[in-house]
Amino acid sequence: MLRWIFTRNDAALTCELDANAAGGYEVCVVPHWDVSSAAVERFDAAAAALQRHAELARYLLDTGWRHARGNGESLRAA
Repeated sequence: MLRWIFTRNDAALTCELDANAAGGYEVCVVPHWDVSSAAVERFDAAAAALQRHAELARYLLDTGWRHARGNGESLRAA
């Protein structure tokens, strides 16, 4: 549904929101250098999942990550 890739120096990670088969939603953060350490949070409601994705994106921008690409507009830290 929503996938953004962030970069910092030579590192990249994906912050993704997707619907799951059970009818809920998952927010995943996947570091490209170690995909086995991906973090997944599950939500029943789309609004809560979207809010969490936004919180994570804001945190990443605030800590020096750049929005590289995804299926949303480019972001900049305010």
